[in-house]
Amino acid sequence: MEICPLAGALGAEIHGVDLRKGADWNGIHQAFLQYAVLAIRDQQLEPADIMKVGARFGEPCHYPFVTGMEGFPYLFEVVKEPEDKKNFGGAWHSDTTYLRQPPLATLLYAVETPSHGGDTLFANTAAAYDALSDGMKKTVDALIGVNSAELKYAGGRTAQHGKIKAMKIHDTESADQYLSEHPLARTHPETGRKALYASRSHTTHIKGMTEEESAPLLNYLFQHQIRPEFTCRVRWAPGTLTVWDNRCTQHNAVNDYHGQRRRMRRLTVGAQTPQ
Repeated sequence: MEICPLAGALGAEIHGVDLRKGADWNGIHQAFLQYAVLAIRDQQLEPADIMKVGARFGEPCHYPFVTGMEGFPYLFEVVKEPEDKKNFGGAWHSDTTYLRQPPLATLLYAVETPSHGGDTLFANTAAAYDALSDGMKKTVDALIGVNSAELKYAGGRTAQHGKIKAMKIHDTESADQYLSEHPLARTHPETGRKALYASRSHTTHIKGMTEEESAPLLNYLFQHQIRPEFTCRVRWAPGTLTVWDNRCTQHNAVNDYHGQRRRMRRLTVGAQTPQ
């Protein structure tokens, strides 16, 4: 197994392993904690294989707004057809922070990819926290973020997901019922590092403040944590499985491949309560 770092802040490619035939799972887990984003290349994974790999990281999690694949309710396809203009996940976020127990990891497997474009950006929110001043750390440590599935920043989940025709999206009208409160700076239960835990996609305001009062601080944090020096970029190819740590990263699916098809399979695992 060969591990090749992608950038200074986070991310690594893994070569020379076949996840179907067994792997150095302890080594992969240590790499996951060290790099937070692992792009495991040249895999041939069927849905059952993805579920088995996911089980190495945690129990599968239900996603409330997309129907799973037949026989695999926790696994769903992320598809953008050539005629589509809107993509799924095209904004900075950590997955489903509006749940009381969000998933610790996401697995995304590439089935079909465009000839160019369609990369995913990742940001290290632990490095972003470390870069804050001591005064800002003290301020953030004391605050709770309120998170919603409604996608208010983008005009609502129904309006946004209604533009994605190729996916089995449902129940978006109930998105405003998914609300959670989590620390703005959460502590990673395995590494002990603190990381920012707020995103423009899901964090609507700070507990005890109005949205207007919250906006200056939240907007600063949203922009701070995606500074270039905290990021890496994964370029996809069919057979790439990328696994990332939602506890200390955010990601953004780049929507720059209009006229081409992209089809992925997505699984989230390991529900945890942020502390």
